[in-house]
Amino acid sequence: MKKKAGCESMDLGFWGNLKQSFYECKRKIFPKTRKNASVSMKRGMTLFSYAVWALPIVYFLIFYVYLNFNSVLLAFKDINNNLTLENFQIVIQEIVTSDGEILIALRNTSLFFILTLLLMPINIVVSYALYKQVWGYKFFEVIFYLPSIIGGVVWMTAYKNFIHPNGPLFTILLHLNVIQEAPELLANTDSAIWAVLASSLWLGIPSSMLVYLGTLARIPQDVMEAAELDGVGFAREVVNITVPLIWPAISTNLLFTVIGFFSASGNVLLLTEGRYNTSTLSYWLYDQVVVNGQYNVPAAMGILMTVATLPLVVICRWLSNKVETIEF
Repeated sequence: MKKKAGCESMDLGFWGNLKQSFYECKRKIFPKTRKNASVSMKRGMTLFSYAVWALPIVYFLIFYVYLNFNSVLLAFKDINNNLTLENFQIVIQEIVTSDGEILIALRNTSLFFILTLLLMPINIVVSYALYKQVWGYKFFEVIFYLPSIIGGVVWMTAYKNFIHPNGPLFTILLHLNVIQEAPELLANTDSAIWAVLASSLWLGIPSSMLVYLGTLARIPQDVMEAAELDGVGFAREVVNITVPLIWPAISTNLLFTVIGFFSASGNVLLLTEGRYNTSTLSYWLYDQVVVNGQYNVPAAMGILMTVATLPLVVICRWLSNKVETIEF
């Protein structure tokens, strides 16, 4: 066996000895230290982090930045890809015209938004009643959670059949001589939108109940027991104790409601498909893009909706921060 310059040769043949000599020399010239191992581990963790972040970043760039940028460009183009402001003129003209489709959709969207705001205090009171386990609360839990357990399509089909002229509601009313003729609620311009709004009453109650109940469960029992000992009534306990304690959940829900102002669509698609003046802005966008294949005017409408929503969100956020948050 021959030794050369710090490298040992082995009887592995010419190529084997050469390879072994190379690795032995490399090991002696560049010995692995704790510092090198730490640098190698840090480098591996960095590469792993890049690999983990790569997919969501690519997803964000393609499905958010690219699509939104493309939508903005479509708002300033006509069907021949020529630059124009005609799309915004069409939107504004539809809004100022008394029978314009967009004006009717905006009015109906506002009604759904107002209904959502009115349901918020009802959600809080119902959640608090279930939290306090009032008499029959198990029965009411089943009633209020049924819309969440069973699909919305099933409920809307049942509701549509229930208020049909030949359905159970008007059959009973005709039998009791309360009415003389069964109306077509969903096929009448004067009543269709109110029938659609009525379908959202029950479905809208359990929308935030889980959030409120989860927040109520975190309230210390000592606070509630002290209120009971002081003789605080139900209404005062809700207003003066419960609402301030769960205000972060209420303000967050309110903020999401304002953000979703223009996306409120109710059950228009399942009940009327936008006929009889029941269309909302979100359904109008769906009808224009998916059904009719129009993109330019809806893109302009989307920009105007974003511009209108932004100050509402800022004001709502400012007002919610005005209320002092109580930590518990």
